[in-house]
Amino acid sequence: MPKIEASLSDLLRLARIKAPEGLAERLEPLKAELDGIDGDTVKIELNDTNRPDLWTLEGVARGLRCWEHGTGMSLDNMPEPTREIVVHQGLEGIRPFIASFVSRGPALGEKGLAALVGSQEKLCATMGRERRTAAVGFYRLKGIEFPVHYRAVPPGTAFHALGTDSGTTLNEVLGNTEAGMKYAGLLKGFKAYPFLTDDRGTPLSFPPVLNSEGTGRVVPEDGDLFCEVTGTDLHTVQLLATILACDLEDRGATIEPVRVVYPDGTAVVTPVIYTDTLTTSLRSITEITGLSIPGTELPGLLGKMDYRRVFVDGGNVTAVMPPYRRDGIHPRDLVEDITIAYGLNRIEPLLPGDYTLGRASADSMLASSVKLLLVGAGCEEIIRPVLTSAQKITELTLTPERPVAITNPMTAEYSVVGNTVLPCLLEVESVSGHAAFPHRLFTVGEVLVRTPEGCLSTRWDLGAVTAGAGMDFGSAHSLLGLLAHGRGLALKLAACDDSRFIPGRCARVFLGGIDSGVIGEFHPQVLTAWGIPVPASGFEVNLEALRG
Repeated sequence: MPKIEASLSDLLRLARIKAPEGLAERLEPLKAELDGIDGDTVKIELNDTNRPDLWTLEGVARGLRCWEHGTGMSLDNMPEPTREIVVHQGLEGIRPFIASFVSRGPALGEKGLAALVGSQEKLCATMGRERRTAAVGFYRLKGIEFPVHYRAVPPGTAFHALGTDSGTTLNEVLGNTEAGMKYAGLLKGFKAYPFLTDDRGTPLSFPPVLNSEGTGRVVPEDGDLFCEVTGTDLHTVQLLATILACDLEDRGATIEPVRVVYPDGTAVVTPVIYTDTLTTSLRSITEITGLSIPGTELPGLLGKMDYRRVFVDGGNVTAVMPPYRRDGIHPRDLVEDITIAYGLNRIEPLLPGDYTLGRASADSMLASSVKLLLVGAGCEEIIRPVLTSAQKITELTLTPERPVAITNPMTAEYSVVGNTVLPCLLEVESVSGHAAFPHRLFTVGEVLVRTPEGCLSTRWDLGAVTAGAGMDFGSAHSLLGLLAHGRGLALKLAACDDSRFIPGRCARVFLGGIDSGVIGEFHPQVLTAWGIPVPASGFEVNLEALRG
């Protein structure tokens, strides 16, 4: 879970709390835990991975402040944009998206700058996936000539990187600086690199690696700032910019938007003011929580959760979320916030009236018996999330069928529902080169697949991967044969074509006469894409087919 470490006095000031006593209890509605206080340093662990706005000092302080004083109406009076960023052609497929804003306010001070740097690093590492999907740059506003230009440039372009004594080239930054070596993999294989300059051509940064030594060095005395967020996932880029704008506004700054103009002429004003709206009925609130909360109390309760506007009309309540939140996807999310604001400790416990004996489901028992066979064969189990990225399924693993996409994902990393379990095994194998070979991995999990009729169906799949010298088709076949024998099933194979596997070394799997899955030796293109240096084979079958 995300953790933040910051100045206690700064947190109390922004939260309008006089003393730290009772801070642990105050953090509970934010799903946060006080991890300790040491002098003026406070450590907080956040347990809500759907709320990246809380992963900063200012976000926690805002949550505490709104709980006591009501909604803060973040970014409510922004002026019309007067500045632009021009995105040039050539960034497609490299790092195409950018969001930006200007912050005018008092000097940051030592604590404010430390909090800003901490927020930048935390959000880029978590929400931005170690700068892969989003990375942040802050600059001194003074001296920047607008419009700012975002373009792809040759690796030999001159650049005076932050923290270096003299000018160098982008390629040398990647090879000779700590940040360059750490993030060089994000630009591997590209013949041009992202580059930000002002209208005079003065370099601002080499995203997602380093700022320039000039305007890119922000000091405690700075108050007027220019912020940009670049990345490969538009939603993450724009939401991260909105969160940072709200954070700086909470420190007394005035936020001025910037218009981003893309090569096709599309113009987007950032930071984006999200107005996600949720609606539920008073009846649903009562049915779900057991509470009879009068409609007149709901605006006050949701104000504690910083909802911008709340409308109660007849038997329904409609609420507009603050601009930095995009985690509301279902009416029950609104019911949850109402319940938290009401106070979980105020709800009287109700013991169940009926008592039943619990037991494992038939699917769980089948999975356990299959796992026992594989562990006995020297395999290691991998536990994976159901959500993943389309890139891992289609581009890296070359899966023929497209996965089902999520309409409003938080990040590109979890933007689709997996329709195969093989990519997660290959992903683990790709980072397991340090372990002694051979490797035998397996996983059992849910997948969402399209039926021949065009409908969607959830099922449990078993997948296994063998990797190492000599781990060819026969290694996966022998493992599958062990499973079939252990379950008392006849195993037959029928040649087939599958883009994931080498032609001629791939087959459909028939268990008990039923087409149940696929087996094969992975294509070199798949292994190269994942960075796996040894031969690998694998199979994936419907778990139900192993019931026998």
